[in-house]
Amino acid sequence: MNSYLQPKPLSKLGRIGRSILKRFMYSQLMIFSGIKIAIGKENPLVRFTVENDPPSIYWVYRIKSSKIKELEQKLGISERFSLCPIRCLETDEPEYLLTINAYRVSGLANGLRAEWSVFVQEAENTPRYLIIDARSSQRSVDPIDIITKASTVIHERRDGKIHSQIGDGDRAFRSTISIPEVATPIITSRDWVSANDYIYWGNGICDRTFYDAGLANAKQNRIGNEHCVISDGSFWSQFVEPDPTHVLILQNAIEFAISPWENIDRLHIR
Repeated sequence: MNSYLQPKPLSKLGRIGRSILKRFMYSQLMIFSGIKIAIGKENPLVRFTVENDPPSIYWVYRIKSSKIKELEQKLGISERFSLCPIRCLETDEPEYLLTINAYRVSGLANGLRAEWSVFVQEAENTPRYLIIDARSSQRSVDPIDIITKASTVIHERRDGKIHSQIGDGDRAFRSTISIPEVATPIITSRDWVSANDYIYWGNGICDRTFYDAGLANAKQNRIGNEHCVISDGSFWSQFVEPDPTHVLILQNAIEFAISPWENIDRLHIR
């Protein structure tokens, strides 16, 4: 009968040896992985962190029923996609939604970012994100323009409020949110969370994301419209109801691993 053998305590020399072994072994694996990425045998996987200060905010708008088809035509959505309804919160009914998301990011990209997105379904009827407009406070890379030029993205906490501005002049989206002393915690739907698995761009390229329980269990609060002052002069405002259905504030940072442009080698180009 085997008896349990207590492992030897880790010595200082043993820790140093294991540290050197770890660095050597995994650096060799990363070099090998880099070679495979370069010859197209493996997809890259990079870190992407949505910071918690200022908090990430979603303004969730209902698309006007009279504008759904027109929006699809404006977007020129691929034949493999169509706009689809989705539940934002577990208690919601599925609706056609457009979101604006402003956040600070580090990792794959850095600085302040803002994105307008809609939800589309594939042949398998699985809702996915489709980014229709992306802005960044710093130059960055995306699969549409290759280089995203820096533009006006302001998203900051100041004087007990969160001030956001995307764009300039009459065409800008502006929001000022007064943080209430008591906020309403919410739970987003499973479809809303899983839509992040594949984030598509207008030309069909997608980023595949992997995340831990930080997203599924994200601490989020819903802010009532009475705490928000919003002015939306963006192009996309013509397709949505005047007031957001939800304004959601994430309270914690979210860490992702992203495989950028994951499907590019499988896309069928006519």
